[in-house]
Amino acid sequence: MSNLLNIEIIENDKGGHEDLIFEIPELISEQIFNTYYFALAIEPKSGIKEIKNAVAELIASWNKKQAEMENGQIIYLPIDFSDQYTGCLRVKKKNDLNLIYGFSRREGWSVDPINPTEYYESISDFDTENDKSLTVNQSEFEKCLTELTKKLKSE
Repeated sequence: MSNLLNIEIIENDKGGHEDLIFEIPELISEQIFNTYYFALAIEPKSGIKEIKNAVAELIASWNKKQAEMENGQIIYLPIDFSDQYTGCLRVKKKNDLNLIYGFSRREGWSVDPINPTEYYESISDFDTENDKSLTVNQSEFEKCLTELTKKLKSE
C-alpha cells in the first residue's frame, strides 16, 4: 500500500501551473495542480529541485500532524492551492484513518504551503469532491508519507 498516494512534480514552461500531479488511486483519480504558491513561499528559487523540496516539506508537515491525531479528531491536509479555494484531504481518526477529498473556500494565497499549521484544524466549510471515502491504517499512511517525502527530496 506504499503507493496509496502519489505526488509528482513535472517540469513544464507554465510558470508554476499544471505541474503538481496528485492521485490517491482508490479515492481520487489523477489531478493536476499548481506549485505557484510553493514557488512564492521559497523565493528566490532557481529550479525544480527547490519546488520538490518545498512539496516534500508539506508532506512531512502532514505526516507530523497525522501522527499526533487522537481518536475522533478531524484534520484537513491541503494540497491544491488556488486563488479561490484549497483542495484538501479530510482525515478523520477512528482507530484507522478515513480519507475524503474535497475543498474549502479558504484561498490558497492565505495558507503557508510548506507548513500550513493554521489550516489543519480551522476548516469549517469542507465540501466533498465526490461521495468516495477510503479507510487506511494509520501506520501505512505514515509509511507512505515518509516514502513520498524521501522520494521528492531525492529527485
